[in-house]
Amino acid sequence: MDIFEANWDQFSQGICEVRKKVFIQEQNVPSSIEMDGNDLECYQFLAKYKNQPIGTARLRKYGKIERVSVIKQYRGLGIGLKIMEIVLTKANSLGINEIYLHSQMESKDFYESIGFITTGESFLEADIEHIKMVYN
Repeated sequence: MDIFEANWDQFSQGICEVRKKVFIQEQNVPSSIEMDGNDLECYQFLAKYKNQPIGTARLRKYGKIERVSVIKQYRGLGIGLKIMEIVLTKANSLGINEIYLHSQMESKDFYESIGFITTGESFLEADIEHIKMVYN
């Protein structure tokens, strides 16, 4: 398996493939929300296994982590954790003061296990319950 910071121009097809499977097909997020036009402004990360894209995430320059996703059949193998380690390393290298994300409620425990803490009340994003979490 290979996880790396991915150039959008070169790897957008693989990144979009993962996000389409996870968010649009599996979670019924409208493609207009998922493909929000912000990808060029973000640092992108891609996990590949046998040259197939299986996971992704993006980091906004101001510190928000978004679109963390692993294709269903590869979940539970530590891939999400490895992606997050690389994203957090990048955020720290950029000197970002506040690193945060909007976690789906079902993923909250995962993020807590790597040092994120919840802040505020839950809210709906794309009709899915989320909560803001800040990296401690």
